[in-house]
Amino acid sequence: MGYGGGSGGGGGGQRQIRILEGNNPPVYYASYQQRPKGFLSNEEKKNLAIATAALTICFSMVMFRWHFGPLSEIPEQMSGFLFVLVISFIVTFTGFALHEMAHKFVAQRYGCWAEFRYSTQGLLFALVLAIVVGVLFAAPGAVYIVGAIDKRQNGIISIAGPLTNVAVTLAMIPMYIWGGDWLSTIAYWVIFFNMLLALFNMIPIMPLDGAKVLKWNVPLYVVSLAAMGGLLYFTRAVLPNL
Repeated sequence: MGYGGGSGGGGGGQRQIRILEGNNPPVYYASYQQRPKGFLSNEEKKNLAIATAALTICFSMVMFRWHFGPLSEIPEQMSGFLFVLVISFIVTFTGFALHEMAHKFVAQRYGCWAEFRYSTQGLLFALVLAIVVGVLFAAPGAVYIVGAIDKRQNGIISIAGPLTNVAVTLAMIPMYIWGGDWLSTIAYWVIFFNMLLALFNMIPIMPLDGAKVLKWNVPLYVVSLAAMGGLLYFTRAVLPNL
């Protein structure tokens, strides 16, 4: 998860913007100045909804295997499957969708065109892994960014995603401690998934966020990675005992 981008140029005082319609080749418009910042286009809403739904299904199948047994038992344990489906949607929305929107909105603040597009291959790969192996590993898509940004802005756009996962984790800790059985279970999975996603995206390998943050600011990258690792340790080793 992360984002991809490019640069656009135009004449007449307007920037030429590459707009990706579904999975088709890019279509070019010079209309970014008329697009309201902070809102999602219909195409982006569709792409985000498809990716979120696909990841929710994948995560549900993995969770069902862990807690209830083979997928063939879903009809006999439909209530359990519906429970993990609800948890999976909350986890996917807070961990994946908010992460991607953080990239988008920060990029927009720097004057870029930015929208999410799902990856058909990435989602199909995740689905096959969830069904056959019972493991969730996905490259569901990315926020595509077009505009003129420097190394610092690129780093800030990149770290916005993992920091959003950290913020969600911190917000869920009180719910885990004082929420009761159901809310604590939901908070546990939200915390676990968000911290794994944050750390995974900080791996310094392109196209992951960590590579761009490291290129921008090495000390900040080291401190951020250490802090996220420490928070993961806290949520796994200390928080369950509170």
